[in-house]
Amino acid sequence: MKKIIFLDIDGVLATPDYLKDGNWALNPKKQELFGEILNKTGAKIVLSSSWRLHTIEDTKAYMKEQGFLFVDDIIGITIRAYHYIDKSSKIHLSIPRGVEIQQWIDTHIHSDNGKNWERKKLGVDYQYVILDDDSDMLFNQRNNFIQTDSHLGLTLGKMHAAIQILNR
Repeated sequence: MKKIIFLDIDGVLATPDYLKDGNWALNPKKQELFGEILNKTGAKIVLSSSWRLHTIEDTKAYMKEQGFLFVDDIIGITIRAYHYIDKSSKIHLSIPRGVEIQQWIDTHIHSDNGKNWERKKLGVDYQYVILDDDSDMLFNQRNNFIQTDSHLGLTLGKMHAAIQILNR
């Protein structure tokens, strides 16, 4: 079974105690903990963070610029499902991140060659974990969701919980 980490960055790997140009930046200690998850599970990454860009190629280039150590493990990005009701007033309807993640789960399947991800119609054929400091996930994702404290980011305990979920 293939393993996926739906990864938010701010509040998970980027924390307020590690700044670059006055903004939260990738914390090396949090990246080290995240690397342990990858090493112990063989999981791949789907970025669900606001750090994702419009294409996977642009996202990978951006993440490399930011010092993300696991760019080669990124295999996808979730859609941006928020919708503007009135573009002139900038009022928008917020769509929970869990919906964006569910859309990815429902439309992607791993190909037979082990390298590419293809679209599919419905179903799940892999184990996943969601690492995020926000709580806007779906009820059916509750057993796969690990919420981090936005000020602490990924901790040793949360790392072990993620490994346990992925290696069920």
